[in-house]
Amino acid sequence: MSCSTLIGITASGGAYIARWLHWGGDPAEMLPLLRRVWQQTFDRHTLAMVEAVVGHDWVAIDAAAAGSGRRRVGRPVPGVGYTADLTGGVRRGRIDDPAEGYLEWMYLVDVSTDSVVVYEATCHGRWLRHSRHLLDPNSAGMALGCGGHTVHGHHWAAAHLWLPEARAGLDAEICLAAHPHGAPVIKIGDPVAHAIAATTAARAAGSGRQGLWLRPAAAEFDLMLPGRHGALPHRLRRDTDGLLLLDVPLPDWSWRLSGPAEGERR
Repeated sequence: MSCSTLIGITASGGAYIARWLHWGGDPAEMLPLLRRVWQQTFDRHTLAMVEAVVGHDWVAIDAAAAGSGRRRVGRPVPGVGYTADLTGGVRRGRIDDPAEGYLEWMYLVDVSTDSVVVYEATCHGRWLRHSRHLLDPNSAGMALGCGGHTVHGHHWAAAHLWLPEARAGLDAEICLAAHPHGAPVIKIGDPVAHAIAATTAARAAGSGRQGLWLRPAAAEFDLMLPGRHGALPHRLRRDTDGLLLLDVPLPDWSWRLSGPAEGERR
């Protein structure tokens, strides 16, 4: 029996972007599926997962979906699920909007906290917050070493971080070891983060908020990443010393090692 569901991402101010999911279900059914896709298909890269999820309407979420072999109704997206056609496309709304149509559940991925917020449709046609769940249930309170990796085997080197059109570099450290996303991991202190936020927010405002920009969020910082359906927040993690980790690719930013072994990459 189908359980009509919406699945998507959180946006600012209580907004959301979602897609229709025919074979949904309650959290006991859906959370293991989403965690398996997040871990196995996207190597715990939340932004990549939500970009894939909001790209289609779905018949079912299934990490075992493949381009050939066992098939369900719908076109398979390997490692994600089976797509549906002619079901309304991207849905944009707010949590306080009516839950229109025959819907039972809504699952919104919060990129900034690597979590899933669950809402249940009430008999009055409203969305009621049900629960929040970490994609990694064992990560609560975990102090990170290097972008999710342990400190062992990773070496930090002094560097300068350069923003587009900047005249001076900002103090940082960089780990050049191999990481799943293929980019080095950079760590910075809060004063540098505030300087980046001031510079990038002004530039983004002048360009319609295209490209990367950093947004203060109380005592933390969100790196706003451009996506096909608007900017997505990525909460900067902190290492064991409380320094902020830039652990996603930064295509428009560059860095330069400090000292004798000076070099630059993008």
